[in-house]
Order: sequence, then C-alpha cells, then structure tokens
Amino acid sequence: MKILLPQVLVIDPPSPHNGKTVDILLSDGAIEAIGLDLDQKNVNVIEAARGRMVSPGWIDGRARSGEPGHEERETYSSLAFAAAQGGFTQVAVMPSTTPPRDARPHIESLIQASQSLPVALLPIGSISKRIEGEHLAELTDMHLAGAVGFSDDVYGLDHAHLLQLALQYAQDMDVSIQSFAFDRSINPNGQAHEGAMALSQGLSPISILAESLRVQRDLAIHAYAGGRLHIAGLSTVEAVEMVRSAKANGQDVTADVAIANLIGTEADIQGFDSTYKVLPPLRSLGDKEALWGGLLDGTIDMVVSDHNPMDTEAKSCEWGQALFGAATIEHAFGWYHHVNASHEALERWIEAVAYQPRKLYQLGPCTVKVGMPADLTIFALDGSAEQTHTKAMNTPSWTQNGRAIGIVRGKKVTLL
Repeated sequence: MKILLPQVLVIDPPSPHNGKTVDILLSDGAIEAIGLDLDQKNVNVIEAARGRMVSPGWIDGRARSGEPGHEERETYSSLAFAAAQGGFTQVAVMPSTTPPRDARPHIESLIQASQSLPVALLPIGSISKRIEGEHLAELTDMHLAGAVGFSDDVYGLDHAHLLQLALQYAQDMDVSIQSFAFDRSINPNGQAHEGAMALSQGLSPISILAESLRVQRDLAIHAYAGGRLHIAGLSTVEAVEMVRSAKANGQDVTADVAIANLIGTEADIQGFDSTYKVLPPLRSLGDKEALWGGLLDGTIDMVVSDHNPMDTEAKSCEWGQALFGAATIEHAFGWYHHVNASHEALERWIEAVAYQPRKLYQLGPCTVKVGMPADLTIFALDGSAEQTHTKAMNTPSWTQNGRAIGIVRGKKVTLL
C-alpha cells in the first residue's frame, strides 16, 4: 500500500521543497509525489508525521555494537532499534568487536544480520589484521564484500608506514581510510582532559598534544600518499585549525566530531560519574566553542554519535577502572538542538548527518524530491526521546530539546 506523510515541513536545502509544508506520497520504496492536499484514498496516512519536519534519512557515521563478543552490551538488533529511536536510518558500525571485523566473512555476516532490521548497518572493516596495527588487512576483499570504509577505531595506527600503505592501497577502491585523532603513547594512562578539573580530581591527564601530534602526522602522511583520509574524533582548538588549514591547501581530507564533545565539557566529570568518561575526553569550554565554530563553517564535515555501549560492570566502578565510552545514539539530536537551536545549526545538522556521510561512504544522493529513494527521518524540535532500546547502561543525562518521530527506509515505516 502507498504511504502518505501529511503536512510535513521539509528541511533539506538542496530540495526544491525546502522550507515548504507539503504532503509526501511514497510508493514501492520511493517518493512518488510531493504537493499540497494529495489524494488520501487507498493510502496509509501516517498521522504521527502531520505537522512535523522531514529530511533525508540521517546516517550515524560512527557507532559500535557489542556483537559479536559482548552481546550483553549491545546486539545488532538493539543497536538498530536504538538508532531508529535516534532518527537514524543507517549506521556505520566500527570493527572493534571480538573477534575484530577484519575479513570478508565478518563483513558478510553483519550485512546479512541487518537485512531484517529497521536500520541498515554499514560495515566498517579494520585497517590492520586483528586491529593490532601491524599488518594490513585484506582491504579489497572486505570492500568487495560490502565494507564502506576502513578504520582501526580508537586504537589508531601507531605505525606511520601502515597508514601510508592503507591510503595508497585504498585509492583504487576510492574508499576512505579513517584515523583516530589520538596518540596513546603521549598519555598511555590518561583518564581525563588535562585541565583544572582533572588536576582537582587527581586524574591522570590526556593532553591536547596527544591529539595535535597525531593529526599533524596523519595530515603529513596524507599529503605525501594521497587517497581519502577521514580524521575521526576532533576535540581541540588545535586540531580544528590543522584540518581547516589542510582543506585550504587542497587536501582531500574530511573530519568528524563526536556528539559528546559538542555537548559536554570537562566540568561534567566532577563527581567521578564514569558515564562521562569518553575518548576523546570532554575538553575545555574553549575547545567546545572551537568545535562548534568548525562545524558551522564546514571545517568539520560530520557529527557522529560515537555510540559506545557498556554494561554495568564496565562502568559501575572507580573512574580509573571504568572503560571509555558513552551510549549516545538515541539522544544525539535532542542534545544538539538544546545547545544550539538556531536554524543555521539545524541545517548544519542535516548536512552533517545526511549529506556528508553519504559522500564519505559513497551511498549515493538522497534528497526530498520525486523519484528519490524513500529514506527519510521525521522529527520534531521539542520534547525528548523517552523510551530506550539500547542495552547499554552508560547514557549521559544532558538536557534534550528535540526528538525523532519516526523513520522511513524503503517500504518500511518505523514510528517511535
């Protein structure tokens, strides 16, 4: 049966319908018609969408599942339903599982598992075998199986030559190589941002140098090797400036920021609540302002949930023993819109979660116009996501102001 989204406000700058309130008729997984007062006979009218906003479907550019290996933290199913709750129609899933996703069968397994889920899970393959940073994994084989990009997640690539090889090797596939903006050797036991709060709490510091040195190195390698470099997890003034300069010099580089670093600061760790122990760490207010500036001027391409679900055992312990990571995928938009409710920020959100991930992962265009795939997010600029689908126990309690109402992916509508 055909599906009608009645009287929805389109937020999609490239669309000819941007800023207009229209009816959207969907048929066979595509947009059949857009207009005013479309015929509602013999169609499934989604009343929950009436008066809400619609944009191209949001894509989370970086998230994690516990499956395989830590299903107590998150399964593919719980991740997909949590992502839908957050308004995401597709999610790029990091390879840091047990075992790591470093070979063709692991890629095929994830794709197969997501076939029946409301959200598409996009496999990211590991750059190195077993994510050990020593030997290049079979990138071509994984790409042919459906991997949309490659990353060693937060473990980074300490061997510079391996990053060079990966960038050069991936050029024939025209896929991105992701590097994490963190040199663990600078502060191997770091627990929090090197600032007044870490000092007062007696926590081992994670310096800005740990980020700036790694970003500087990776940009230099990319300038030499070529390819498509994506720098994951910017969190400092210095790193934003480095990426801005590299782009001005013509380097084919993109970057993202985790939602936690746009929302929180080092002040949140007061009281040793390990929910706020994330990597990169929550930094200073000045760093947060620089991240927003970099996002709004296009230096930072993507906002990612950086969803890292944990069980009680991993977080309900002393700060120094707790693992890094926060469960963020369900509430990312609500937090974002609470911090900056401007129309400029709203359009940048759409750019950062709808357009740029599609470019990074070569998923094809998607905009709100006739003939395009039915890949849409329905959302509101008030309220908060109440129901939780994630199995994780480590969701921050920042204030929300906005929520997803539902998603459309192909012929399936998921209402929240």
